[in-house]
Amino acid sequence: MSIVNTTECIICYNEYDTELRKPCIGTCGHSICESCKHQMVSSKCPQCNREEAFAITTINYQVLELIKHFKSMQSGGVAPQAQSTNFLQSLDEGTCSECTLHSKKLRICKTCAVGKGVLKQAEGKKELVLVVGDDGVDEAMTRAKKMAICGDCALDGAQHEGHQTMQLALLKNSIEDQAPTNLGNKISKISELSKQVCDDISDKFAATIKSLQNYFEKHEKLSPPGRKTHFNNIEAEMEKISDTIALVKDAGTRLDFLNNEIEEHDRIVFQTKQPVTKANFVFASQDPVLVADRKQSAREPLLIGVYDPKNRGWTPVGRMPNPKSNYAVACSKSQIYIVGGMNNGSWLNNVEMYDREKNLRRDCNKMKRGRTRTSAGIHNNKMYVAGGYDSTYMNSVEVYDTDQGEWKDGPSLQRPRADAAVVPCNGEVYVLGGFNGKEYEEKIEKLSEPGQKFEIVGDMQGSRAGFGSCAFRGRIYIAGGWSNSSNTLRSVRSYDPLTKSWRDEPSLSKDRKYFTLHSTNEAIYAIRGCADNWSLINEVERFDPEKRAWEIISCSGPMVGAGSSASNEQAIT
Repeated sequence: MSIVNTTECIICYNEYDTELRKPCIGTCGHSICESCKHQMVSSKCPQCNREEAFAITTINYQVLELIKHFKSMQSGGVAPQAQSTNFLQSLDEGTCSECTLHSKKLRICKTCAVGKGVLKQAEGKKELVLVVGDDGVDEAMTRAKKMAICGDCALDGAQHEGHQTMQLALLKNSIEDQAPTNLGNKISKISELSKQVCDDISDKFAATIKSLQNYFEKHEKLSPPGRKTHFNNIEAEMEKISDTIALVKDAGTRLDFLNNEIEEHDRIVFQTKQPVTKANFVFASQDPVLVADRKQSAREPLLIGVYDPKNRGWTPVGRMPNPKSNYAVACSKSQIYIVGGMNNGSWLNNVEMYDREKNLRRDCNKMKRGRTRTSAGIHNNKMYVAGGYDSTYMNSVEVYDTDQGEWKDGPSLQRPRADAAVVPCNGEVYVLGGFNGKEYEEKIEKLSEPGQKFEIVGDMQGSRAGFGSCAFRGRIYIAGGWSNSSNTLRSVRSYDPLTKSWRDEPSLSKDRKYFTLHSTNEAIYAIRGCADNWSLINEVERFDPEKRAWEIISCSGPMVGAGSSASNEQAIT
């Protein structure tokens, strides 16, 4: 069987996957995805035109295995938790190490695995568990899968005669129960890094103060007309140093919070003999993100697209069929929800969802209340829809269980607000900004999950509405939007929920409102959105935290914006 030299279908140019787009190989050696294969009118190869090349559907499992292998090699920036989860999901399925045939129920020979140090007897238990070394769980699982065999080889293979085998999937429990053996090494490394950073900061403070002192003494005897300007410049530099000292103090306050949290967790575990259960943290990755163009016009159906941070490409998916304006948008990893809005003078309680992995759109159960200019965010598999407008400015909150598809009333906000933001950060939910009918709302609210109520925890220090927001490296970033009815902003600020302090960040290159602010584990992206005159912005901006600068980046793939042909924008059904 030949292996193609690409991971994309030669018809639709989408990457192969293990669900809808498995690679199908023809008798000519070329491959297309399973989805395109089922839509082909004839069996002729679209590449070489060989007749009947795809008369029989043959899945190219070798290509699937290679894709998984290459992705695992390229996933150095992905959080270890995500890598382990992906491996667990594919643990049952793969290629037999002996007959090389594909199997959906791989097994492992207990006797051979113990002899090779892949499995060991669990302490105080009868079952065997995976041996996890300093290289981590992923490498241990890889070793186990390399010696996995199919059911036929387990039964008929002479080398396993008299041996006991077990399903490879049964290792999941032992993998999930074991603590990483390299945690001690990680703690040592972060300790060394913290000392190095502290020493570097101390040295740089000393160097900056010395430079300022030399600058002051060297030019002290300037002519009288220039002395005032010169001293003003020195005072400005001193103010910047004071601002930097304040940032370092914030870092110290954050460490105090973390130390108290660790001590509290230690007390809880000591008393209950159970691990501390907190809200799940979402680890940012480089995965593609769904984007909805929020042009807020019922005359122009909502366009859904996908932005891929890896190749910096934006690809249109299609237009949602139901006209509306002033809706909210909330995204999970593979789903995007369009919530509420307004059409023909009515406040909508409709909710639509598009699933990228399944490539389908469906209407979800309706909210209890119609609301426009509302805000939505997803936290722990639940979507929080907060505030909005229905002839009055609202403070009610509804919570949608994305697994069960059911709505329930959530705790009300302390302040009514519309065009605000719902932001999950550090395992907690925050509501910021918006307009309350009289002024732009300054108060920041946080959901107290034990008490199930929203509490005021801080101030915006300059509020806005219709802005982009995201969590990045423990801080909440807000960008763009507007702060009165006649302006669109490009300013960016960030908020530390632990120290309750704000920091000015470099501004966007363009004024933007109603856009997507998305963070990965490396950078922040301002994706599409609207200009001051409500025209659609195609460009994407990227914030580099090391350079502390935004740059407009070119996007590969078709960029669809205002005035483009609708032929590429089919309705999503």
